[in-house]
This record gives sequence, structure tokens and C-alpha cells, in this order.
Amino acid sequence: MLKRVFITGANSGVGYELAKQYILRGDDVALFDLHFSEQTKQRLTKLADFCQYVEFFAIRICDIETLQIQVNNAIAAIGKPELAIECSSFCIEYSEQLTQKHSLVSHHFATVITPYLEMNSHLALTAPITEPTKLSLNPALLLLSKKLRLKLKPSNIKVSLVCTNKAHSTDVNSAKIAKQMLHSLDKQKLMVILGLQSKLTYIMSRYLPNWIMGSIMDRLLKQQLIRTTR
Repeated sequence: MLKRVFITGANSGVGYELAKQYILRGDDVALFDLHFSEQTKQRLTKLADFCQYVEFFAIRICDIETLQIQVNNAIAAIGKPELAIECSSFCIEYSEQLTQKHSLVSHHFATVITPYLEMNSHLALTAPITEPTKLSLNPALLLLSKKLRLKLKPSNIKVSLVCTNKAHSTDVNSAKIAKQMLHSLDKQKLMVILGLQSKLTYIMSRYLPNWIMGSIMDRLLKQQLIRTTR
């Protein structure tokens, strides 16, 4: 059965790799980004069968009016989304100064897309890890996801929060990260923690005392420093 998937940040990186995966599975996709290269359009279009929709929409996601127009155009082209993934934040270099911008991006996407989500559909937002040693997430995004879950629960609409860090934005890791995301979103996990080290950090931060956690993280950071300086 075909599924309609909306993906932002789909011109490159994780968003592009996710688009490839969903197209290869036979889903219809509406793809959003600031711009799309002809190479990207050709590569993704060639992956689709003749009966599939692969549509491209140029947006500046911080501009909510343009985003609204293009989401309306996407719905007119392929129908309402059954899965909507905000991936453009993988392209943002994480820092304290850009935390507010990231929150705005996710808030705009959620504001525009949620009125069109129907029973049993799914929304996924990316959330940068602001403090890796504690796996701390942007508080504004945690609050947003909590509000959305309460609001959308009566319609059985799932809201996933995808935890990302700077390493996940590199082209080398994009295909691997996209597969991990797809697998987790298929299971409709509410919290998607990418990467083995991040998962271990999450588990340890919950169950180990702070002084043990700090010692382990110091050792990991030293090992990483040795590797990168060889």
C-alpha cells in the first residue's frame, strides 16, 4: 500500500537519503528544500516507478507563509501526508546561537503540517543534542513535542523526536543515519536516538551516578582526540 511522505531538507544529506529509501519502497514523496539541483531531481525521479509521485518544492522553511503555500501545493499534487519528517535541521551547524533558529524551523513545520495530518499518521521532528555528555535536548523542542503528542493523541497521530548531533550531518554518515531513522520511524518510536554512542550515553546518563558518567565521558573524549590526531 502506497504511503505519502513529506520530507524537508531533501536536496542533500540525510533528507536526500531518506527520500531515496522511501521512493525505493514505492511511496509517494513530496520533497522540500531551499532549492533542488537538477542532478538531485534526476537521480530521485529515476528511482520511482511510473505510478509513483516524486514532487519537488522550493521553500525557505523559516518563512512560514511560503511554507504554507508549498505544503498546500504538495497536498494538491500527491494528497495529505501520512508521514511528515522535518530533516532540514540536519543542515544547521549546532551551536547555542542557532538553537533558537532550529526551534523556529521545527515550530513552523509543525504548525503548518499538523492541520493536514489524519488518523494514524506520523510526524517526526529533529532535535539537536545541546549537551552530548548528558544527551540534553533543546528544551523548547521537548515542550513542543509534548504539546503535540497531547493534542494529536485523540487521532492516534504519533510524534517522534529524532535526536541528532553534529556528526550526523556529514555526507559520509547520511545513508547510514537515514536507514536508522527509517527503521525507527517504521516502529513509530517516540524518541529516536541515532548512533550507538549516543544510545549508550542516554542509557548511562539515566542509570549511572554523575561522577561515574563524567569519568566515562572524559575517557571517550580522550580516545577520540587520540584517533583524530594520528
